[in-house]
Amino acid sequence: MLIRSKRIRSIPTPSANVIKSFRRKLLEWGTRNFAPFPWRLARNSFHALIAEIMLQRTKAEQVERVYMEFARRYKTPEDVLEETEDHLLSLLRPLGLYWRSKTILKLVAELHVKGIPTDLGDLLDLPGVGPYAAAAFLSFHRGHRAVIVDSNVVRLYGRYFGFVTDPETRRFKQFLDLADRITPRRDFRKFNYALLDHTRMLCKHKPLCRCCPLNGNCCFGRNILGERRRRSI
Repeated sequence: MLIRSKRIRSIPTPSANVIKSFRRKLLEWGTRNFAPFPWRLARNSFHALIAEIMLQRTKAEQVERVYMEFARRYKTPEDVLEETEDHLLSLLRPLGLYWRSKTILKLVAELHVKGIPTDLGDLLDLPGVGPYAAAAFLSFHRGHRAVIVDSNVVRLYGRYFGFVTDPETRRFKQFLDLADRITPRRDFRKFNYALLDHTRMLCKHKPLCRCCPLNGNCCFGRNILGERRRRSI
């Protein structure tokens, strides 16, 4: 749900040059550090969409083995429906979150009837597919420009551009407008992958600012590294 509120903390409006510099550095880093997870290379749209559900609230490294086995066993929704529910739930158990396994079963049944949508609205009508999963699927596997926003992306933008965030930030129109401005019109797929890899590898909860290519212009990074230098004197 989009939120418009007077309580929102101020979000800056970066200049076009600042955004261009951010994009360029992130794309350069992303090209060198692209993580070739199997779902990123998938040509099977069914597998790609299922992967987005598996990745919800779960680390990519934890998903990889389960995804590979799922993709090996099931090529289509019909293949899954021929399986016993207990067998499928056993395969998905290492991912945790029992409710998600049930959601995948509901999603497969829906895809069997309707096929895999290519429209944002139709994707959002599917069980378990929220704004992030729909945007990721469209961007990575349908070639449609889409703005991806999750808590990790919020954290990166907040740190870099210097504004305070909270769990509701990703729903504020002012923030979504900023994310839309930052996402490029052409290289959106590469940019979105770079965004995910950077927040997974560097701009984590405990960030690795020294290794970050953005630290020279990042409000948070400058403060952290400046404080470390002062302590070393």
